Amino acid sequence: MQYEEIPTQQIIDKLRQTLEPRIGIAELSLSERPNSAIAQNEDDEDIALLKAGFDIYNIPITSYQRRLGSAVIAVRKIVRKLLKPVLDRQVIYNFANTRVVQTLSTQLQKLQENQQTLEKKLTSEFSSGFPEVTAQLESQQQAIANFQSEVEQIKAVQQQHTAILQEIAAQLLDRQP
Repeated sequence: MQYEEIPTQQIIDKLRQTLEPRIGIAELSLSERPNSAIAQNEDDEDIALLKAGFDIYNIPITSYQRRLGSAVIAVRKIVRKLLKPVLDRQVIYNFANTRVVQTLSTQLQKLQENQQTLEKKLTSEFSSGFPEVTAQLESQQQAIANFQSEVEQIKAVQQQHTAILQEIAAQLLDRQP
């Protein structure tokens, strides 16, 4: 059974297109983005979207109905006034979450940069440094190899001695009456 790949980026783009008009965020061109920062990756784009859309109270109230448009707008304004305490709390919560996400994102970027720096430093130190350790390791490996060959030679001599002793024991047994 084969599974088809889920087009994650297309889903995210579609969600942004449908949600941005609802929460009053116009798609900004790269030069119009806040702080004139161009989002370098998807996380930065999501954070920019959070920053632009955390205030759900101050969304423009519009109606697309010609006949009942003014009545619909009036009703929406009344509902907004009734929901003001709840919406204010939600706006504060959204703002706090946006700040937390921004802070965590910044810390993550710093940690990733530090990790890359440390990896480069370790790689350069281990590739070019510690020649005395490398020399000691090589000499110990050579000593181990020499020791192993001596052990093999001793085993071979021991087998020869065992064979000779067995022959002698056999000859002695043959001579006994």
